[in-house]
Amino acid sequence: MHFDDFAALVLSTSEPVILVEGRRSIPETSARSARRVAAMLARRFPCLRFRSGNATGADEAFAAGVIATAPERLEIIAPYASHRRRERHPLVRYDSPESLDPVTLAEIQALTIAATPANHGLMKCYGRGGRAGAQAACLIRDTMKVAGWGKSARQGSHALPPPIAALFWIDPAHPESGGSGHTIRACRLTGVPVVFQNHWETWLNSEP
Repeated sequence: MHFDDFAALVLSTSEPVILVEGRRSIPETSARSARRVAAMLARRFPCLRFRSGNATGADEAFAAGVIATAPERLEIIAPYASHRRRERHPLVRYDSPESLDPVTLAEIQALTIAATPANHGLMKCYGRGGRAGAQAACLIRDTMKVAGWGKSARQGSHALPPPIAALFWIDPAHPESGGSGHTIRACRLTGVPVVFQNHWETWLNSEP
């Protein structure tokens, strides 16, 4: 996706949200690029909101760029409510699968399985604790970032629209591995355009 196409997409959407995330381990040069592009997009598009996970690496780098520019426009979806609480920013909005009512949770779990069928058994472990329960929570979180949710979420949780595009930092040798790979597949399944670093890094040429 070229920058002009992205800009047109943002400006044609009433409540534009983009997903920004990727691998937990990335080079510092890539982290700098992620911070720069997130900050640049926040400056260029005052209507644009950003959504990410609560992980280290690419998630943290993109989030830092938004926080430096417009922290109130950042949405963090964590795997559980207390995840990395000490690193939280007071103006950032946080949510987690615990916000979902049973009907919405079941819908998110079904989409999680559709995107990555191998997750079928793991979904039964959500809420049971232990390593499998934590893995299930992370995958549900990843799907939530893509699907968003409406008014059926529990009281106190705001509706979130699905993103109009998703920016990822991926390992080119293994682009669809791990949680990022699952999120990419969920994006493709739901029609959310995905943009990898070989494209979004060129957007920095549009930086004023």
